[in-house]
Amino acid sequence: MGFSVYRVNDYDLQIQHNEALNLAIEHIGITRLKTDAYFDGTLGKRLVKVIPFNHPLTPLDLEEIKRELGNRPEEERDVVVVCLGKELAIETWLEDWNRNRKRTGLPNQIAVIELRSDPKYGGFLVHQPAEAELTFQRANGKVIIEITNFISPTILERLKSQSGLLTPQIKDWRCMVDSVMIDTVYDGKTFNIALADVPERKDDLVAGKYAVDAAQGSTVAVKVTDMLGEDVLVLEEASNGR
Repeated sequence: MGFSVYRVNDYDLQIQHNEALNLAIEHIGITRLKTDAYFDGTLGKRLVKVIPFNHPLTPLDLEEIKRELGNRPEEERDVVVVCLGKELAIETWLEDWNRNRKRTGLPNQIAVIELRSDPKYGGFLVHQPAEAELTFQRANGKVIIEITNFISPTILERLKSQSGLLTPQIKDWRCMVDSVMIDTVYDGKTFNIALADVPERKDDLVAGKYAVDAAQGSTVAVKVTDMLGEDVLVLEEASNGR
């Protein structure tokens, strides 16, 4: 496992993911489950699943928990999911799932502890997120989107840990990017891909500059995903000027 930068009790630490996991479990007060191959522990009467901290919580993670619960028809305990960051679609997924459980009287309600923003546990463990700089301009009836810079502190720290005392040099930010997805009518819930830039070969890079059709007043969303699976989402309203 590579190193990442985390902030623990206002101190920046370069620690491995399993160390960060142990710190978070201790902070929350989770009791480890040594005999369960899937769930990590319990918090009171609830089961706990910890999502690896190298990526935010996604609907796919929740679907995996759903499948696991489906394999345990006798399991009636609720579930707490611990994560570091979460995608926007998570709230809609949870609302639908929990509303259906309540309406039908079924068990297995699911709650989320997000370690940066949770009212009770948040702020203890903070990941230094990736950042993207973009420009949006309108020209010839299209919106021209250009990614001018991208930086992933996690990737840089991982390279640094592998190179020893040498500071890693990345001359082209695109080396850190796995894919770029663009939604020209983003509604804040569902990401509909209008343009996808996913290099076919390992040595290929994303283009970084795109021209898309976007109606005036619509929200253009650009999702930049780095090589470790971390997403950066940038939103811009399409207008006459840009």
